[in-house]
Amino acid sequence: MPRTEHRTTRAPRRTWRTRAASAAAVLGVLAVVAVIAGPGGAMSADARGRRTPPPSTPTSTPTPTPTPSSTPTGGTAAANADCSAGRVLTMVAHADDDLLFSGTELRADIDAGKCVRSVIVTAGDAGKPAWYWQARENGLMASYASIAGVSSNWTAGQLPVAGHTLRTATLATAPRLSLVFLELPDGNIDGSGFAATGGESLEKLYEGQISTIHTVTGAAQPTSFSLTDLRATFSGLVTGYAPTEIHTLDHGGTYGDGDHSDHHTVAYLADQAQSAYTATHTFTGYLGYPIADRPSNLSSAQTAAKAAAFFAYAAYDGETCGSTSACASRPEGSWLSRQYAVGSSAQPPTDPPTSQGTDVTAGATVTASAENPADGQTAVKAVDGVVSGYPDAPTAEWAAPGGRAGTWIQLNWSAGTTLHEIDLADRPNSDDQVTGGTLTFSDGTSVAVSSLDNGGAVQRVAFSARQVTWVRFTVGSVSSTTRNVGLAEIRAFRPADTTPTPTPTPTPTPTPTPTPTPTPTLADVTGSATPTAAWDDQSTGQTVAKAVDGVVSGYPDNPTAEWVAPWGRTGVWIQLDWSASQHLGRIVLHDRPNSSDQVTSGTLTFSDGSQVAVGTLPNGGDALTVDFTPRDVTWVRFTVTGVSNSTGNVGLSEIRAWTTG
Repeated sequence: MPRTEHRTTRAPRRTWRTRAASAAAVLGVLAVVAVIAGPGGAMSADARGRRTPPPSTPTSTPTPTPTPSSTPTGGTAAANADCSAGRVLTMVAHADDDLLFSGTELRADIDAGKCVRSVIVTAGDAGKPAWYWQARENGLMASYASIAGVSSNWTAGQLPVAGHTLRTATLATAPRLSLVFLELPDGNIDGSGFAATGGESLEKLYEGQISTIHTVTGAAQPTSFSLTDLRATFSGLVTGYAPTEIHTLDHGGTYGDGDHSDHHTVAYLADQAQSAYTATHTFTGYLGYPIADRPSNLSSAQTAAKAAAFFAYAAYDGETCGSTSACASRPEGSWLSRQYAVGSSAQPPTDPPTSQGTDVTAGATVTASAENPADGQTAVKAVDGVVSGYPDAPTAEWAAPGGRAGTWIQLNWSAGTTLHEIDLADRPNSDDQVTGGTLTFSDGTSVAVSSLDNGGAVQRVAFSARQVTWVRFTVGSVSSTTRNVGLAEIRAFRPADTTPTPTPTPTPTPTPTPTPTPTPTLADVTGSATPTAAWDDQSTGQTVAKAVDGVVSGYPDNPTAEWVAPWGRTGVWIQLDWSASQHLGRIVLHDRPNSSDQVTSGTLTFSDGSQVAVGTLPNGGDALTVDFTPRDVTWVRFTVTGVSNSTGNVGLSEIRAWTTG
């Protein structure tokens, strides 16, 4: 994670192109100068600045050498591998695209035992000699091996597709993983191409500005493609591999929207190929550069795992960052804590929706048609208050091994209760998804439930209030990839009490002598709470516990006295939980005292479902006292909804909770 105490005050946040220019200016002082390649491909000359290429000699970093193979490989899905868990075909533009923009999904697929083939369409050369882009390819091989947890021993091969011969590499120590390289020229972020490759680009080919695009100098299989050829090659790659899942980049965006030109062209071609593919499959595109402007939505564990895979690659690419501290001030730092599919919401997946009642889940007993005690994925984990599951927190969810349609989970109340809302959160992995279900109640009524969010976001089902002793959720349908259906969480709510208890008319008594109204007694109950957060920075000691240590300080004076969520912006949260109910009436917030990171708005959400809006926190770390109508609750969560333009790592110096009496 980035050591925020090393940062200096930064200028207001800028667009990707402007930020790239700043990165180029910094790198310009290095002894070895070159045309800089962006993390997802080469940046434009305007964005990065022209530089003199370095000598055409390989770097000193050791690279894996694929074992030559005279036999064509890759005609079938991982010929020597068991692909019964599924076949994933990923089609991207540059060697690090899937690591940066779909890295969490990539790891989940590999961990699940699926066969994974990634097609890298361009060399990502940035107009530079072969030593540079070949190192990038080797870096991708090293990264895949690190994710699989095996040594990086690769077998080189050839794959004939639509009249062209493509270079392949298969991981000998895990042959279900393979790569295909077309080695076409990097088209530059704006599609203008590079002089070294004749200004050719995929965008120009797609838009009809050129009729043919050629592989780069030094390509393993020199050839050229017309747009018709390239479309046929994409289709051949799809049908030849027979994938159950196809992943690509942003097929919904447009040229000039801030993403790399190559990202869009590859995604457009992948979308066309999958549309013509008649076998059952899923198709997902992932957003590229612009995810930096969305809230961080990966957990600390997911971010760390994604970063580790990227850093394994970065050891071979001298033009990117290879550590959390090095990436902190670069766009890669923002990309590593985010992953968004095309068309997905920009909201963090686990933020609870506004409640309109009282949570009565704790008073229920839970049963299910099946559960998984061997792995701790029992029915009670669906009511533990933790909206999470595999791959981040497998023991925080309920799973029914082998379960599909017909699986059920039930909440029972011995004394009965009134219900008007049920919250459901699907298992957050990408394979298992509930696509329909039914809520059945003890009074004989039922409510239909639509498809649950596949990323585990909470989905609220509201209905007319009814008095019941139990409610059962039955899975009606699931996705084609589902093998073990379940839920990350189910919560039940009764309506908020709206009818006040009648107050008896008191017997008139003599008017007493007026006495001053006593001042409510305030008590700080922070010390008895358990703090948790969306994530924190264990490596620098800026953990969630530092937000309740009673020390109002932080970077630059005392960095280890504050809580920091590295790369966090909006959507980050911190929560205080009490084992017994507290009569809260005040929350005091202290922002991080540095001049760059500032919370400009937020929301306090309480266990009773109520919320209180929070304004801008003083940027120097002074207290913002938020008073509200006292309420009896067991937890309170502060969620950041707005930050300053210069914010890179949101957090708090301190949060204190007070009861009133």
